[in-house]
Amino acid sequence: MFALTACTGSGGSATHATTTAGLVSAPTTGGSAVASTTREPSAPAVLPVVPCSTSYGVEPSGQPFVPHQLPAATAPEGVSFYSNGRLTVLAPAGWACSALVAADGGQRLDVYEPGQADLSTQEVPAGTPVVQLDGEWTGHGPGAQLICPLFPKSPAATFLGDSLPCPAAPAAEQVTQLTDDVVAFRDTAGVRGTGAGSGGRLASTGDAVYPQMSPSPQGGVTVDLLSCTLPPALADLCRFSIELGWKAASQEALIQWLPGDEFEAARKTSEEQAKK
Repeated sequence: MFALTACTGSGGSATHATTTAGLVSAPTTGGSAVASTTREPSAPAVLPVVPCSTSYGVEPSGQPFVPHQLPAATAPEGVSFYSNGRLTVLAPAGWACSALVAADGGQRLDVYEPGQADLSTQEVPAGTPVVQLDGEWTGHGPGAQLICPLFPKSPAATFLGDSLPCPAAPAAEQVTQLTDDVVAFRDTAGVRGTGAGSGGRLASTGDAVYPQMSPSPQGGVTVDLLSCTLPPALADLCRFSIELGWKAASQEALIQWLPGDEFEAARKTSEEQAKK
């Protein structure tokens, strides 16, 4: 099984912190772990990073840095990082990816099977295998509407007032409040809900992070939503937990590399390759 890990920041503007989310090994509900495909925690792995092409609503002055590889505390076989330098996910290896940075500040990164059309610029068709990460902010309509069905008592739910009420989550969608800031959801096969690609033959599972701040910042806060819709052979990978990312997001200072840590050699190699 897998768990979502995400590192995200909150703030009162449209400026997003870099978000990392993805799949890492976790025990199954019955207590059995994926021992046959998971590295021991004592042997951290360094995984390749697949760069994702990005469509921009407003052309940026420069491109963000995308590393060639990143460390993973636990690394099941058959997964890779996918990144455009702004959003990063850990998903099945060998897939394709694309991303979108809209003019209003909204962001999205999709990882999908090779041969698919760009899914980041369209609504994912029901039943399409995909791992999708949305990075939004609640200070404008699209961000508020994205997150409010999972947080119906939040400021996002009333952001647009009576002009555009917050849509209710489908009655058949399973929603679990993990913390005040984190909600998990599951759309079983045939249920069109929050999950990208839900409503078809595949179940969709995911998590949403919405930092609950008091008082709520006037410009809104950054929110993230990750959904995973995979075929039966990979369905067990779609069991998410965002606890690690939530802890990372709660730190007072940005997480920094530690000099002399076990990733230093790989990090320096990646930085040198990036200069070429």
